[in-house]
Parts: sequence; C-alpha cells; structure tokens
Amino acid sequence: MSSDDNLRKDFQEESSKEMLVKKLTKVIETNLHNDQFGVDSLAQAMGMSRSSLHRKLHKLLGISTSQFIREYRLKRALEILKNEDVTASEVAYRVGFSSATYFSSSFHKFYGYTPGELKSRISNEVEKGTEQSIREITKGLPLDSVNSKTTKNLSKKPILWVGLLLVIIASALFFYNASSKDHERNVASEKTTDKKSIAVLPFKNLTGKPDLEYVSDGMTDAVISRLTQVSAIGKVIPFTSTHAYKKTDKTIEKIANELGVATLLQGNLQISGDRIKINLQLIDAFTSEHIWSEEYARDWKSDEIFKMQTEVVEGIAANMNAFIANDELAAIKKVPTKSKLAYSYYLQGEFQRQKGNELSYSNAINLYEKSIGADSNFVQPYIEMANVWHMGGSVWGFYDEQKAWSNAKAYLKQALKIEPDNLRIAEELNTGRFFYDWNFELVEKFHQSILHNSIEDKPSVISLDYPIKTGRPEETLKAIERLMINDPSNVFFPFFKAEAMFYLGSNDEAAEILTQTDPLYNDNWFYLRESAKLYFYLGEYEKSKNQLHKLLTQFPDYPPILMWLNAVYAQMDDNSKDKAKFLKELIDKYNEGSSGSPAWFLALFYSTVEDYEKTFTWLQRSYDRHEVEMTWLREEPLLAPIRNDPRYIDLYEKVGFSSIGLPIKNSLEN
Repeated sequence: MSSDDNLRKDFQEESSKEMLVKKLTKVIETNLHNDQFGVDSLAQAMGMSRSSLHRKLHKLLGISTSQFIREYRLKRALEILKNEDVTASEVAYRVGFSSATYFSSSFHKFYGYTPGELKSRISNEVEKGTEQSIREITKGLPLDSVNSKTTKNLSKKPILWVGLLLVIIASALFFYNASSKDHERNVASEKTTDKKSIAVLPFKNLTGKPDLEYVSDGMTDAVISRLTQVSAIGKVIPFTSTHAYKKTDKTIEKIANELGVATLLQGNLQISGDRIKINLQLIDAFTSEHIWSEEYARDWKSDEIFKMQTEVVEGIAANMNAFIANDELAAIKKVPTKSKLAYSYYLQGEFQRQKGNELSYSNAINLYEKSIGADSNFVQPYIEMANVWHMGGSVWGFYDEQKAWSNAKAYLKQALKIEPDNLRIAEELNTGRFFYDWNFELVEKFHQSILHNSIEDKPSVISLDYPIKTGRPEETLKAIERLMINDPSNVFFPFFKAEAMFYLGSNDEAAEILTQTDPLYNDNWFYLRESAKLYFYLGEYEKSKNQLHKLLTQFPDYPPILMWLNAVYAQMDDNSKDKAKFLKELIDKYNEGSSGSPAWFLALFYSTVEDYEKTFTWLQRSYDRHEVEMTWLREEPLLAPIRNDPRYIDLYEKVGFSSIGLPIKNSLEN
C-alpha cells in the first residue's frame, strides 16, 4: 500500500471517528437529564446492538460505551459548574447522575479534584490574574469556554473563595494525617495484588420475595463462571468463596484484602413481571472509588438471560481493560439451554445443593431431575446431580455408598454423551473411580494429566486428597499453591495444607496452620470434622474435643467419624459406659448397612487400644463393604503397627495400591 493510500485510510478512519462521536454526543445531549439513559438506550437510538457499539467505540477510541457516556456527562458538568452558580448536587442530577456521591467521586477521578474544589481553584487563579492556569484547571474543554462571565462572577467574592480554599486545605491536611497509615497499607497491598483480579459479591435480592433468592445467587454464579473464561483477567474468585460475604458488614477494603483482589463487583437484582433487571457497580478495592456502574434489563427468558450475562462480562472486562479473545467470547456466549423452565429448575437445584444437608440434597435431586426433564441436553444438572449423589454417599453419609456411586456414574455417562471433553465431568467420574471402584490405574492417569494443567483451577479430590493418600503430600502442597492464587479463602486449602504438612512430618507447622485457620471456619461442617480428626493425630486433644463439641451442638448430622472420636475420648477418659455406648452406635450403623464407613472407624478404634485381632476383623468387613475410607489404608497412621502383617499386605494388594507401583510403607513411618 502506498503512502497516499495510508494517508487516505487514516483520513477515512479519523472522519469515521468524528462522525460517530458527533452522532453519539447529540443523542446523549438530548437525554442528558435522564439518569435511566444508558448503554442499551444509546445503542437502540443508534440502530446498533450493544456489543457492536461497544466494539466500534473500543476500536476507535479505546473506551467502553458506558465510559463514553460517563465522560461526556462529566465534561458537560464541568461547563455548567464554571458558568453557573449552582451546587454540585444540582449539577449531578442535571447531567444524569442519580447519585451526587457517585458524581463527585467520578468527577474527582476524571479531573483530579472534586466539584467543590473547582471554583476555589479558578478563583485563586483569577486573583493571580493567570488566565493560562485557569485553562489548565479546566482541562478537557475548549479554551474559549472559559469566558469573561466566569471570570467576572468569580472575582466578585475573592475573600469568600480564599476562605473556602483555606478550609479545603485544612480539611485535606486533617484527612491526610488521619488516613496516611491506611493509605500506606493500601499501597503495600496494591503492589502485591494483580490489578486484573476481581471478586463478584453475591447480588442482593431486591425482588421482595425471599423464595427468589436462587435467581440472584444463580446470576452471580453465572457471571463468575463466564468471567473465568477471560484469560486477561488474572484472578476470578469462585462463587463458593464470595458466597461467604453474602450478609457481611465488612468494608470493601477488608473483603478485598481477604480475597486478594484489586476489584469488587457489587450488584442487586429486581424482577417485575417477566422483566429482570440487575444494577452493577465495579469498585476499585484500594480507593473504594466507583470505576463503572450499569443497569441491565431483559425479559425473563433463558436466551435473554444468557445474553445479559454475556453483556455484563463484556462490560466488566472493558472497564478492567481486559481483552476478550474471539474463542473466549464464543465460550462466554455459549447458551447451555434454550429452556427457561430447565434453567429455572437448575438454579433452584443449585441453591438447595449449596445448603449441604440431607433435606436440601433431596430437594436438589428432585429439581435437577425436573431440569433434565425440561431439556435432556442441558449438561449442568447431570453433573451437579452426580456431585450430590457422590458427596451424599461419601462425605456426608446420607446414602448407601454403592447406590450413590451407581446413580452418580449413570448421570456422568449421560453428561459425557453431551459434552465428551468436559473436564468437570472427567474429574467427577475419576473421583468416583477412586472412592468407590478403587481403580487406581485410571485415576492415576487422570491425576497425571491435570498435575500441571492450568485449566484445572478448582479444588478437587484428585488434586488435593488423592496425592496424600498415595504418599505424595508434596504434590498436594503444589496444587494448593497454584489454586490459592484464584481462591485464597477456600476452606479446603488451609485444611489440606495442614494435612499435607502432617504427612510430611511437620507436626508443629500443621498445628500452627490449623490454629490460625480455626477462627475463620468455626461454623463450617467440613472443616470442623476434618480438623477434629487431624488435631487428634497431632496429639492436640483439647482442640480436637473443642471441634467435636461444635459439630455435635451446631449440626444435626452425626456420621460414624464422630461416633469414633466420641468412643476414643471416652476410652481416654476411662469412661467405660460412654465408650460402650459409642461403640454400639458404630456397630448399629454397620448392621444397618449405613454409609460413612462404620466398619473402618471400628477398626481404627481397636487399633488405638492395640486390639489388633478386632482391628483386622473390622478392616476385612470394611473391605467387604467397599467402604470409601479404605482409600486411607496406605497412609492411616493408626495402622502403622500392623503394616508388616500378612493380612494387611493382602488387603493392600486387593484394594489396588500396588497396581500403580506404590510399595507398602514401613511400619515405623507415621
């Protein structure tokens, strides 16, 4: 292409840019007073889609549509403030800001000073007679907009303006002294936090109907899931961690520090008839300033809702200066189901699953089944239903273990037919193969495939639990180090880190991790259960008893692991009556065919009292029942004294540890 052609192309592009800006500003000016006039309204007035307008503006000007609208409003606000004797609040509403506070913070961010400081700055320069300084103060406007009327009006009351300036200076000095330490902390935190990191806090349900909480939670989770597709955003906190802040009174700074992010998104959801609306605010975590705010409204239809979620993610990414690649945009735009009914049932199922109790699990299964009935090609309810069966049969002990695995496996196979390459399906399937089938060969292959796979960014049994049980706790530590970048507040990480340190022989460090973590998760069933067990192994019996007491008094669930701990402490306290009671509870559970591995925990009890004949009796019964806790056979410290026994070696071979070349640990190793 010749130089003339290049010049012609540049001229055409510049002309196109000027024409677009002229048209946009004309439409915005016409609707300047309307605080409801936003991106959707502007795109409609221009005869363009929201995404098309966004892409065109970003290409020509490098900014988002909402940023263009906001900056135009701010420039008009500056003109009014300079030429008229009006308050900042009055100007805010005249240029379309529904909040005077938001207007003030946006003005300050754009110009470097607040609306209230503007006239004092101009007045001060008028007193000095320096017209050029006035022009510098009013940057962003044509020089001739600073007219004689402005100068005349401001010079009438020089004493008042000087006094006001002194007040502002005094206030600024006071604020600086009061907040300098906080600022230093913010700067230090900012240096260590990825600028392109975000936590989406649970959207507030402003529908007036508590039974629609599942919609606000579902929308939050969906936005987060789509944001994780944007590789330019280095860190997106999962919903499982941000959900803990649903009813918090913590400050923006406190939440951001705990989650390790530079940006927070707050929002609320409203529904009127068949219309759903969400209002969002993107906030700089270090300054608490609003970066961006927007309102989205769509009809309550599945395709419309997914379009809204995509637009939200595009808006967030644009205002975080995070580029979305074409393949990422395609993934974000993917419509998982065209059925409004299927999606609604799925969201309700997710809301129930998050509660994590037997009744809510039963409700979730029913809702997922209804979702699949409405759309048999909607893959998510298959996966989540499999997870409910799996967790209910292993961790919670709600269902017969083999029945739970059989149901979970059936749903996962159906899901694989729909999405053969879905990593979440593969992870769930291999978790079941480990716990229920003891298929170490297949699980090991999957473990190796995700060992260094950055796509696998969520905590899983295969990345955290499996390495410890197969004698590789250092791999668990590496996985935690990688996973914590995206999710520093996840309850699984501190516990598994402590457990890994214990199996590496660093007991003091393991105990210290638990001690520091206890206050954060003293109401979390999983953490209390697992830490009660680990404290016992560490010899921290009072702390273990304390965790056990919280479990027994705060939660109705009473699985075999708690019966075992009760029996152990009754034995230690020489309370034969209670010991017999708790052992009977375990035996009754075994006779009932209950899940939760009662035979395994009876074996552990008898090992602690060195009755190894009964230990092997119950280990064999645990093997015969295929209890999931048998996956601990290799590493269980209480079984160390019997590792050289031929009966132990036989069980070791049958369970399958040797199939991946794992030798039996020395009987002296704990």
